[in-house]
Amino acid sequence: MAQKSIHSEKEIGLQVGTIAPDFMGETYQGNTVRFSDLYKNGPVVLIYYRGAWCPYCNLHLRAFQERFDDFKALGATLLAVSVDKPEYAAKTVQDDALGFEVISDPGAEILEKYNVIYRVPEDLAEKYLDEYKIDLEKHSGRKDHVIAIPATYVIDKTGKIVFAYANEDYKVRTEPREILIFLENMNK
Repeated sequence: MAQKSIHSEKEIGLQVGTIAPDFMGETYQGNTVRFSDLYKNGPVVLIYYRGAWCPYCNLHLRAFQERFDDFKALGATLLAVSVDKPEYAAKTVQDDALGFEVISDPGAEILEKYNVIYRVPEDLAEKYLDEYKIDLEKHSGRKDHVIAIPATYVIDKTGKIVFAYANEDYKVRTEPREILIFLENMNK
């Protein structure tokens, strides 16, 4: 059931069976989270999203929030990561009424560890700004327009990636139901 989707010529994301790179991240509230402390307590669903400015990301995160209690019932922790500065990560949490942690990674160190970095081409970044009023630099503080490739991982108690999905096509995402089924089968 573990999946990997690649829609580019380069390898993106990490593979099933890989030990998940540990990281320290800062939540939108300024709290420090060590990733390995989370998965020691049960599986973690790690979601990479492009930013608070992305309507597809917001819909995706809301869909996970709608099933938040189901994830908790299976002992799973939800954790989302983007390059958004803390104030925009907080906006995501507030606007989408998220009950799970959101990590702000404006340095893109966590994205780099998971090989989910996408550099928005300059002309597209200009189009975002001119046509859609989306200022990537304002959201992340980065001038290189790095954002996350949408990805979802499930990491088990040993720190191993047991489900992996990353796709440069930001319109294609994992569904919470798919991850819940995976977690239910993991518990059998």
